[in-house]
Amino acid sequence: MFKQLITLCLCFLTIQAAKAQREVLLSISVKDRPMKEILKEVEAQSDYTFVYNQTIDLSAVKSIAFENKTLQDALQLLFYNTGIEWKISGKHILLNKSRKKFTVSGFVSDLSNRETLIGATISDGSSGLGTMTNDYGYFSLSVPEGAVSLHISYIGYKSQNISLQLGCDTVIKFELEQYNWLQEVVVTPDNKLFSPSSGSIEFSMEDIKNTPVPFGETDVLKTLQLLPGIQSGVEGSSGLYVRGGGPDQNLTLLDGVNVYNISHFYGLFSIFNGDAVKKVTLYKGSFPARFGGRLSSVVDVRMKDGDMQHYHGSFSIGLLSSRFNLEGPIVKDRTSFSFSARRSYLDGFLRIAGMVTDETVPIVYFYDVNAKLNHRFSDKSRLYLSFYNGLDKMGAKTEKQYNYEYNLDNVDYKWGNTIGSLRWNYIFNNKLFANATIAYNNYNFDFQNTMSYKSKDPGENQGSSRNYGYKYTTYQYSGIEDWSANLDFEYSPVNKHNIRFGGEYIHHLFSPEVHGTRQFEEEDNKIIKNDDNSFLSEKIIGNETSLYIEDEISLTSKWKTNLGVHLSGFGVKGTTYWSLQPRLSLGFEMNRNLSFKTSYTEMSQYIHLLTSSALSQPTDLWVPVTPNLPPMTSRQITLGAYYNTRSGYNFSVEGFYKTMHNLLEYKNGASWANASTSWDKQVESGEGSSYGIELFAQKTMNKLTGWIGYTLARNDRKFPTINEGKRFPAKYDRRHDVKLNLSYKLNEKLDFSAAWTYASGNNVTLALEEYPSLPDWETENPRSNYDLAGASGSHWIKRYEDWNNYRMPATHHLDLSINYYRKKSPKGQQASWNLTIYNVYNQTCPFLTYPGYSDTKGKFVLKQISFLPVLPSLTYTYKF
Repeated sequence: MFKQLITLCLCFLTIQAAKAQREVLLSISVKDRPMKEILKEVEAQSDYTFVYNQTIDLSAVKSIAFENKTLQDALQLLFYNTGIEWKISGKHILLNKSRKKFTVSGFVSDLSNRETLIGATISDGSSGLGTMTNDYGYFSLSVPEGAVSLHISYIGYKSQNISLQLGCDTVIKFELEQYNWLQEVVVTPDNKLFSPSSGSIEFSMEDIKNTPVPFGETDVLKTLQLLPGIQSGVEGSSGLYVRGGGPDQNLTLLDGVNVYNISHFYGLFSIFNGDAVKKVTLYKGSFPARFGGRLSSVVDVRMKDGDMQHYHGSFSIGLLSSRFNLEGPIVKDRTSFSFSARRSYLDGFLRIAGMVTDETVPIVYFYDVNAKLNHRFSDKSRLYLSFYNGLDKMGAKTEKQYNYEYNLDNVDYKWGNTIGSLRWNYIFNNKLFANATIAYNNYNFDFQNTMSYKSKDPGENQGSSRNYGYKYTTYQYSGIEDWSANLDFEYSPVNKHNIRFGGEYIHHLFSPEVHGTRQFEEEDNKIIKNDDNSFLSEKIIGNETSLYIEDEISLTSKWKTNLGVHLSGFGVKGTTYWSLQPRLSLGFEMNRNLSFKTSYTEMSQYIHLLTSSALSQPTDLWVPVTPNLPPMTSRQITLGAYYNTRSGYNFSVEGFYKTMHNLLEYKNGASWANASTSWDKQVESGEGSSYGIELFAQKTMNKLTGWIGYTLARNDRKFPTINEGKRFPAKYDRRHDVKLNLSYKLNEKLDFSAAWTYASGNNVTLALEEYPSLPDWETENPRSNYDLAGASGSHWIKRYEDWNNYRMPATHHLDLSINYYRKKSPKGQQASWNLTIYNVYNQTCPFLTYPGYSDTKGKFVLKQISFLPVLPSLTYTYKF
């Protein structure tokens, strides 16, 4: 029934698009006839008339033949390479002599700090042509010679208008001024140029900062979770489960470099410091051909380049973490820097909470550092150096001392990313833009549990040993290290074609799992034992290459498409996998407000994240494909209708259907903890599918802004041995998902935000029956064995009928946030306070469900562990 509903909705959208394009169809077949006679044939088959003056020469002889062409397509063929331009106005077709075209190109940036603006719109009012800036603020627009009226706009900035007589290729730098917010001024964003891309959404940091999140931290990922089609997995965490995919199926990029671990402290915080981020773009439907290597989504995070004019910064102090940001020029208008740092003090919070004893000291914290240098050699050449380092550390140190004996137990978990990249932008000419990048990326997890013992005899017993020491360590390590290089080009031969092409090479070094022990023993300063025994320590090298080309084409004034192909290969252990992935997006613009879009995407993924728990953990293993485990693949089709009004209301409905193959999952009872068996012996490949409908309504104007989204979806899996080979619902198969995010700006000093979410519960596997096993009559007393089983359940046999057979209760919670801003000083200094209350009505959202006995009546019931109760937080920020 659900599939039929999806099909009906998709068919409805297709029919509506077809109706919108209902036009006169022309069929003409002539040979060696003057153009003037052919125009009369067009007029006879349609109710349009041609309007032109005597300077238009229509005596040229032409041969042409076509059948059932729309008027626009027929005119394209008829006037191709004739030097005559045409334009439809009402029921008239206006003809003029073709003019030469010249290219206007350059950068759009912020007036105050020279920060480039991504996605700014540049349009010509005379010709109706337009374009947008790329990821580095660059644009190229070809327009007819003569009078040009350019309009440059960007959300949150004052628009610019410039008129000029264009007689040659021209390079212009546009610098836009930010709005100074006044109560009487209403900021209205301009509608972006129509694009065929389906499922891509852009966020500025203002959108993200207005989203209430736990502990008052600005969080990129938690804002994305409020969109339809995206789930967090566990409430309050930073996980991303997009349209039925897993957390490893998202390509997360920081300034174009892949990030493997995207969260701190088991998902409570994301690694993206809001002070360092400039813009975030999400792709969850149509993936342009330049992206590859993942199945479900692309999260493209761009860092600030740094202010080239003035020094300024900020610091924030919260309950659990603080952060600092500073940026400014090294050489004015030539070189700038941006630096951001953040550190938590969760261990201090535990001390305040009384969880520290004289002997045991918890160690729980995280930090991250973002740094970027931006150097402008000229208007054509720029160099960027980006760096990120983040670390989580969790453990405890227990010290005990009795007279002459000393014991130390130290449990230490640590994990994190180190990312560095060097990027060079160069403009070869007004039509060709190039970007070259080399990057290093390292993610690792390191666990050590060390037990130490020392004794010192005071020497009262003659001949006794005076000093003795012993240390025993168990450890586990896993990681992935990448070196990569990529070269990308953007070529705009004409406005109807925006071509991107390039390639990438990545050298992967995988250390999926290294287990081992170290033993050290000494007596009287003489080493007795010093052993290091490791196993499952294989390192795997993978070489990944890719090439792509994509072209965004305007087929007609109403039909546009993005057509591309991504070719990738992965070599590992003497085996090479190749994948050719076509990408197609098609859009039809019925009018300025209403558009329809559809897409088809094929993706391949060569690395997997093996996880066996509800939360994303550092013990999850990044592993490559092997000769016996082929790459994951997916096919996704989308179809949607989008309605945008000039008054700031946007509506959309989008359906999707996705199939996935060669998904990896731990076999029954297997996990990373089974150190005696390598990871590739504990997994099996299977398949999955997901489909659904997403509804979205957004308000972007006036004091009240925000959106509401609803998703109706289904997500299932099938593996050969799991659930006896039968198809079963995925763990995060949530049928209904509702997201509400609102912001209200009362005045320049006070604004409010609210977010409410509702989602069907996750699926878990519970036994339908339990019965005691037969006792071992030779070694055990039957009665005592039965009593033990009844008390602990350790001797009970459980019968499972279906996998993920129980749906947990639905989750929902309300989050509120209030921002209070002090008046800004003449030097730009400003203080602000943020109060955030997470889970306002203290809803007990289930994190884990398990069978157990009731504490009151002793009945066998289902119990649940809840995650994140009501959490108020207060943050102070000072900008200077």
